[in-house]
Amino acid sequence: MTRSLRAVTVTLILFLSAAPAWAHPLGNFTVNRFSGLEIAPDEIVVRYAVDMAEIPTFQESGSLDSDRDGSVSEEELTAYADDKADLLLDGVRLSVDAAPLSLSIRDARASLRPGQGGLDVLRLDVTFAAPLRDATAVIEYLDVNFVSLQGWKEVIAYGVRGERVVDANVPRESISDALHAYPKKLLQDPPDIRWARVDVAPGPEADRAVPTEEGEVTSRREIFGDAFASLIERDISPLSVVVACLLALAFGAWHALLPGHGKTVMAAYLVGAEGKVRHAVAIGVAVSLMHTASVIVLGLTTLWLASLFPPEAVYPWLALASGIVVLGLGTWLFRVRWRLRRARTVHETHHHHDVTEEEHRRAHALGLDHDHPAPAGASPFSRKGLVAIAVSGGLLPSPTALVVLLGAVALHRIPFGIALVGAFSIGLAAALTIIGIIVIRARTFAQRRFGIGVNSVLPLLSSVAIIVVGTVLTVRAAITLSG
Repeated sequence: MTRSLRAVTVTLILFLSAAPAWAHPLGNFTVNRFSGLEIAPDEIVVRYAVDMAEIPTFQESGSLDSDRDGSVSEEELTAYADDKADLLLDGVRLSVDAAPLSLSIRDARASLRPGQGGLDVLRLDVTFAAPLRDATAVIEYLDVNFVSLQGWKEVIAYGVRGERVVDANVPRESISDALHAYPKKLLQDPPDIRWARVDVAPGPEADRAVPTEEGEVTSRREIFGDAFASLIERDISPLSVVVACLLALAFGAWHALLPGHGKTVMAAYLVGAEGKVRHAVAIGVAVSLMHTASVIVLGLTTLWLASLFPPEAVYPWLALASGIVVLGLGTWLFRVRWRLRRARTVHETHHHHDVTEEEHRRAHALGLDHDHPAPAGASPFSRKGLVAIAVSGGLLPSPTALVVLLGAVALHRIPFGIALVGAFSIGLAAALTIIGIIVIRARTFAQRRFGIGVNSVLPLLSSVAIIVVGTVLTVRAAITLSG
């Protein structure tokens, strides 16, 4: 027993001490772009950069590894950069004094660096150039590459060799160091600049600004997510697999404790529906199963249907669907609770003959007359109710779990990856179940503390809370899709 405990302890230390590769700061789905317009008296140089996160890079793996030997050589990177530069050139527009100007490719380079979950992140650096005949000019630039994808979009313009920027709608200094160092304060609301208008004339350019504190960067998006993703890269042995699954379970539980709408909806649902412990367990299991299914389906979509349904485009639609389900769930729960409240009122006044025959019929239909049980359709814990709460909490999968699954495919460890995702979901279910039980106990305490009147207030307030959350999620997803 002592030897087994010692072996587990050593393995756990090795797992946690190995430094994981950090996730992309903007998220695993993003494709980030930068354009630096370097304007001289006789030419314009566009220094163009693309920084792809893990999942878009994974989708490019077929183009990168042209000989399909499982590794990307320097020659393959060079060939890929040359091919991609031609495509990027088609997506940039440049005009001088309203006349189109043709750019040419001067240089193209591609590089890979370790990302999350055994996946790489890809960077492209391309230099475009065009002659400038008049040193006094109005220059317009537009980048339409990857226009439908989420990510950082930045354009700057500056003069060199005696050319001066007189006026411009873009800054002269990159706040991201040309996508090398993203400002921490802007990660949640990255810039969306794809168009620039610049007036130039001969003259000395002002000194370029030194980045301020706002340029402080971060390369560690979320330590627990990074540590979870790094499990797929560990050596495989029976003991290592067991430890990895235990850690994945713990990471899933931690993920459930992080801020998110799932816990809010579940807690409000249990309060509003007067749930029991068995209901909390059922909801936790249902959300876990939905989360696992979502990760696998989105992973399969990434592998085989990415050209038709790219995951970075599917994910916002899943967010919209989740928001609509939450909104519908809250509306339905409010309607059920409101009808039950009215029916109880009818039942209490029935013996005083103050109600109509129609109102009495409705009370009888809801099971609140003559002690009849409520029909299944009126119960929030019917099959439809559990499906709705599972979809609202588990339809939008953790991007890190998806990275783990794709990393397993890339490393030819698919069973191990599925086991890690399953353990992560079990940890998620366990934590959600515990949260649900705590909520149920808190509701019972409130009823004892403040009296039976709480029963008539909490269900309606909880359903209103779900409606508010659903409205926020739906509006946010709609704004993302429209942007």
